[in-house]
Amino acid sequence: MHDGSSSRSVDGSGPVKERITTYGLVGKFALSLFAVVVIQGILAYRIRVFGYFDLPLILSIYYGFTLGRPVPSVIIGTSIGLLQDSLSGVPMGTNGFSKTLIGYLAATAGSKFDVDLPVTRAIAIFLFTVGDGFIISTLGLMTGSATNSVYNLFSNWLVTGVFNALLGMLMFGYHDRVTHAAS
Repeated sequence: MHDGSSSRSVDGSGPVKERITTYGLVGKFALSLFAVVVIQGILAYRIRVFGYFDLPLILSIYYGFTLGRPVPSVIIGTSIGLLQDSLSGVPMGTNGFSKTLIGYLAATAGSKFDVDLPVTRAIAIFLFTVGDGFIISTLGLMTGSATNSVYNLFSNWLVTGVFNALLGMLMFGYHDRVTHAAS
């Protein structure tokens, strides 16, 4: 209920409370992005098989599909890619550019195609993973930081694509189960 004389409402929910809630939401989101990148780094360092997973890429694809809007997906992809660059040994901006482009493409695909089907999601995650590997390898060749042979790169992209598709299917399945249970 508004009292009419100021911009505050009688129940205490005004612009200040809305800003605090927004800042809290953004803070939690930034913390979760940072946690995903750190967890990916720790798991890949400690357990060799986790080097084939790319949690930040799956998260970028996930938000692209679920939001369906390119601008927030680009912001999320850029943020998580630059965080990944800062904690890894690749040239700064490599993962940032790749995750930005993949986030944009995922949001565009999410708004144009039916990505609610598990088969569609698995194929899309696989293709986005191969595309991410291609972009990072191309940028690595351009900057002189790539050392692997073409065969090794291609086989690594395929294995990573399969692992990301499987993990992505588990994560999307969990999301669907929680979403449908709440509604």
